[in-house]
Amino acid sequence: MAQESGPAIEWLKNSFNIDLSLVSQLGGHSSERTHRGKEFFPGMSITMGLLKHLENVQKQSKERCTIINKASVTQLLKDGDKVIGCIYKDKDGKEHTEHGPVIIATGG
Repeated sequence: MAQESGPAIEWLKNSFNIDLSLVSQLGGHSSERTHRGKEFFPGMSITMGLLKHLENVQKQSKERCTIINKASVTQLLKDGDKVIGCIYKDKDGKEHTEHGPVIIATGG
């Protein structure tokens, strides 16, 4: 897996301007293989870089992208095996229905 990560690393660096200039050896590793930036701990450089890009997309067009935090998905809307939306509760417990592509991310 690590041997073929080069194109993915270059894509992240070039497409999203993510700093992955350091390669570190983490606990349990036999060699240096964790790509990271100078500013954040491993993984956070990628996460923060992608989130910053996504926030910029949302600023340009709320129709194209909406970031919803602190929500609980209660049902995925499907057409056969394809997910076409979701029903979720916001942080205040109000239920919403969204149609279109859905990305579910969890903390931790």
